[in-house]
Amino acid sequence: MDVTFPPERRFTTRSGQAMRLRPIRPEDVPNLFAFRERVSRESLRMRYFTPRRRLTEELARHLCTVDFRDRAAFVASPLESDTIHGIGRYERDTPRSAEVAFIVEDALQGQGIGPALLERLAEHARGQGIDRFTAVVLCENTPMLTVLRNSPFRPQVTVEGDCAFVKLDLTVLAGPAARPAARGLASAPLRRLTSPA
Repeated sequence: MDVTFPPERRFTTRSGQAMRLRPIRPEDVPNLFAFRERVSRESLRMRYFTPRRRLTEELARHLCTVDFRDRAAFVASPLESDTIHGIGRYERDTPRSAEVAFIVEDALQGQGIGPALLERLAEHARGQGIDRFTAVVLCENTPMLTVLRNSPFRPQVTVEGDCAFVKLDLTVLAGPAARPAARGLASAPLRRLTSPA
């Protein structure tokens, strides 16, 4: 697969930790397995609607190998390593729309990683001709719904049964005043990484 990897971005968590938002790579398979081991069954249930824990090698390779056109994924990592602390991804489902989802390891939830991943995904998706994100979220997943509702992308939320269906308008350009949750997001040079979700 001929892939042009998008650039990294740096951001600061709410606790003051500097982190990178970097494109996922095929070499991240071991990092993805390690990440999944640190995520609780409850967080997996909120993300996948089932507390599945098993991740096969084939699925891991699929999740780490994306074209950054119709499928894209970014991970949150420390400045000094490729450890994965959060993953955000989208998959195009119509020419101008994609489904988005992300998951953050329990120890770092509430630190602004989710909003930063969402903004990075939106920035990249707009460059690929995508102007709408959709998401399906369990109604009990209050943290995820809060991230989506507080985004600058004019969220529309409808509820059916146990699920909330969210639409985000990516044509809204998130200026500095409109994106307090992801402040500190900045460009950084892409360096060789010797390294889902």
